[in-house]
Amino acid sequence: SNVTSEARDKLVGVVVKHTGYPEDFIELDQDLEGELGIDTVKQAEIMGDVRDIFSLPVDESFVLSEHPTLNHFLDYIAKMRGEETVVEEVYEETSVNESKLDVSNNMQGCRRWQVEIEACPGTNAPLTVNGTVVLTIDEWGISDSMTDLLRERGFDVIRIGLEPGAKKVSWQEESTSSVCRLDPGNEEQLASLSERFENVCGLIHLAPLQLTSETWSNDLIPSQQLMFSAHSFFGLLKSLDSSLSNKDGFVASVTALDGRHGNHAERFNSLACAASGVTKSYAFEQPHLRCRAFDLHPELILDSASTAKLLLDDLFGLGGDVEIGIDKDYRRWTMVCFAEDLAEETTPLGSDDIWVVSGGGSGVTASSIVGLSDANKNAKATFVLLGRSNLIPETEHWLKFTQKELDEKRMILREELVEQSPDGKVTMVQWNRAWQMRIRSLDIRKTIQSIEKSGNNAEYHVADVMDKLAISTAINKRKVTGIVHGAGLEDSKLVSDKTWQTFDKVTRVKVDGLRALIDACDELPSVVCAFTSVAGRFGNGGQTDYAAANSVLDAEMARISARGDSRGIAIGWTGWRDVGMATRGSIESVFAAAGIETLDVSEGVSCFVDEVMRGGKRRVLVCGSLGLMDKFQSFREKPLKLPPKMASMMDDASRFPFIDKILLSEDGKTLHSQCTLSVADYPFLSDHAIEGVPYHPGVMAMEMFAQNALLLCPGSSIAGFQNIEFGLPIKLMKGALVVRIESTIQTKSGNAILVNSRIVSDLVNSRGEIFGEPRIHHTGVVRLIKSGENVSQFLEKEIKEMPAVGLPIDEELLEHPSFIYLRYFHGPRFQSHGGVLKGVGDLENPGLDGIALMRHQLPNSELFAQEASGEAILLESLPMIFEAAFQNSGLLGMELFKFSSLPVGIEWSTILRVPEKGEKLRLRSLLIYQDEDGVATYNVTVFGEDDSPVVALKNLKLKSMAPIPESQQFTFKR
Repeated sequence: SNVTSEARDKLVGVVVKHTGYPEDFIELDQDLEGELGIDTVKQAEIMGDVRDIFSLPVDESFVLSEHPTLNHFLDYIAKMRGEETVVEEVYEETSVNESKLDVSNNMQGCRRWQVEIEACPGTNAPLTVNGTVVLTIDEWGISDSMTDLLRERGFDVIRIGLEPGAKKVSWQEESTSSVCRLDPGNEEQLASLSERFENVCGLIHLAPLQLTSETWSNDLIPSQQLMFSAHSFFGLLKSLDSSLSNKDGFVASVTALDGRHGNHAERFNSLACAASGVTKSYAFEQPHLRCRAFDLHPELILDSASTAKLLLDDLFGLGGDVEIGIDKDYRRWTMVCFAEDLAEETTPLGSDDIWVVSGGGSGVTASSIVGLSDANKNAKATFVLLGRSNLIPETEHWLKFTQKELDEKRMILREELVEQSPDGKVTMVQWNRAWQMRIRSLDIRKTIQSIEKSGNNAEYHVADVMDKLAISTAINKRKVTGIVHGAGLEDSKLVSDKTWQTFDKVTRVKVDGLRALIDACDELPSVVCAFTSVAGRFGNGGQTDYAAANSVLDAEMARISARGDSRGIAIGWTGWRDVGMATRGSIESVFAAAGIETLDVSEGVSCFVDEVMRGGKRRVLVCGSLGLMDKFQSFREKPLKLPPKMASMMDDASRFPFIDKILLSEDGKTLHSQCTLSVADYPFLSDHAIEGVPYHPGVMAMEMFAQNALLLCPGSSIAGFQNIEFGLPIKLMKGALVVRIESTIQTKSGNAILVNSRIVSDLVNSRGEIFGEPRIHHTGVVRLIKSGENVSQFLEKEIKEMPAVGLPIDEELLEHPSFIYLRYFHGPRFQSHGGVLKGVGDLENPGLDGIALMRHQLPNSELFAQEASGEAILLESLPMIFEAAFQNSGLLGMELFKFSSLPVGIEWSTILRVPEKGEKLRLRSLLIYQDEDGVATYNVTVFGEDDSPVVALKNLKLKSMAPIPESQQFTFKR
């Protein structure tokens, strides 16, 4: 059957007609309500058109809720037309989209970005693979624990012990795994492993954890520690590359800097971060693999069994970002980039400033240093330029040459080379090489000339950047105040094609070069600036070595800054136009293929000068659009500066659990916040799920309104809600979901404030692209009262507004909670009904009395992840008491109408007081009426032990959803 080719286009066309969405954004497996924001009314209209277009007969058995996606619609169309069912299955690993604050898709032009951490709950994406897993051994016992857990999952395990200086590869069969021991710096030993690797589906590189107890400053040059994090990893990937290329699998590296990839701490070994750079780049080379660069808080590695399980659960259970930090409280972080301009005043250079610059004779670094010198005219600062190129004497006279004169010199050089050649011949390569040596010499002289023209001093020294002695000789015991490490090599080739020698050379120029520069100084200079790359930040195909080296430098600059006595600045550049690495060799084509926007020279120089003179520190990016490199949409607008009162409230860790970040704050007018909902962070969601799909409860939406309103209006308290409308459900279809809470002050009258609120989310396709207008889920008004003022008049008005329901009885339970939750879908964290007391009223005015439970009285009171670790969480609006009111009214409706129901709105409610802990709360619901659409209206009041009202709801509306099975129907005596 051609149902998917014929019917799909027609069906999508109907959806486009009814929604206005772009056709290419509509995917067949998206939930119509939860992901496309199409409510049931519009779904019914779409189905009506479908029947007309496909000439389908009337079908009384059709149930809309049983057809949640367009795939289900296609299945139904095929069935009704008597065709074979052909449903397109789409399996996409979708990442959490960070709302309109995310500017990744809208970046134009290059600018400065500060790298920070951001909460990253991950997306639910189980990974099912089988075969052999290769582990490198750590010294903390994690590989031992992980081996046992992997075997329980059905994997075979090979463990690799890295022993520097091992003369040969040795194998030993143990009860739980095969163990291989080898020299991590021996190319041949690592390459030999390919013969023993069969059916390998994954590699977990734990060896970088061995650097947790080591310090880089105690290492040698060339670094031996780097072998544990980078070289051994590269060698293993090279041996496994063909095996991993042919099937699904995974690659992970594990470090223990600070649980945040070294972004804030000062005590860690940055060399471990090389493994993260390799992982990030390999993720681009093998996109079908799940790749993850973990960084653990060091305390976690002390509990090897728990940490091994944590890592495997994450690796096999969660999709999304590659670079993940895990804090000691198990919070999950990733790295993102915030647009952030420098705010400090300029600090000029002086005559006592001596800056040592690697790679400073020509290219990007030279342009930057000349710009710094120009910004400090006549400062008499000294720039000690280091490079490998020799100054050729004749180029001293070329400084004023025109291009024509230089071309003449180039032709003369060819003639000289021909004369010097034994056979009278010279190749183009030989000629170009000889000419480039002269051009580099000329560039160095131009750099020196430019610096001296601006009133500063310049020296050039021939020195390998990895040669500490040569650098020390150039410094000549002077006090160095600044280092700029711009030297670097780049040779883009996939792991399968990259040689060991290339990997070693590219990583060491950056890594060992920085160590040599710092060690050559008597003390750490006040400014240390390393030129890194966007490839180090995000990884890039073909650049495992370059990304490894730059990741180390990024981490080390953050570590230096955290110490406080010096500023470390890692500037992750995009490619520069017309100068530097991006104008030659393979990197230019790599950047172009990835859609990476390059940087104008004048822009780059200006950014560098600002960074070193205006207080820049830690990891910084200077770039525009990064195209394919920005796989997880990592760019954000700059964080807001909050009003002092709001900032102080946010500092209270026990409050505002539904506010991850503030997106918009107009003091006294508007507040927009963001929350990433996930079962991991909000475990109550798992107890509010229908057919396995978590739904964010209406009472928690009201709590979101309350939290936003209180932040918008500091010094106020929650009085109640009105005009609440529960619209499009908040369904967590594929793991985490980002929502925004938007609040605007409606009116202020005396000591009362009304705040309009709504919850919205973006429509996102499987590629992470936002389309259409935001989905509006729930709306309502929060009523606030200013704290500390005379509220008696306000309370008197509230009490007058309360519905008259009478006082609930205080007797033994007629039905226990088990009776209720046999009929409700709610799990223990949302079982807020403590049992039925009695049916009240009569057939014309029926009601129901019951027990309302507070949070601490629930069967499981740990609603939030933080509560599992003993942290207290404060909620503002008594949501579980409201939930008891919903459930009590729903139970009454279930009795009367034989239908289950869900809340759709509240006209008015009040919160008169917060009950005492342990207080017994009774409630009464009275049915007011039911309309022809199946919406029943109730009044509810919750009373305390002293019979005083606590919470009241007027005109709570519940809509009938599904009939109750006859076996579960019931009637209460009245």
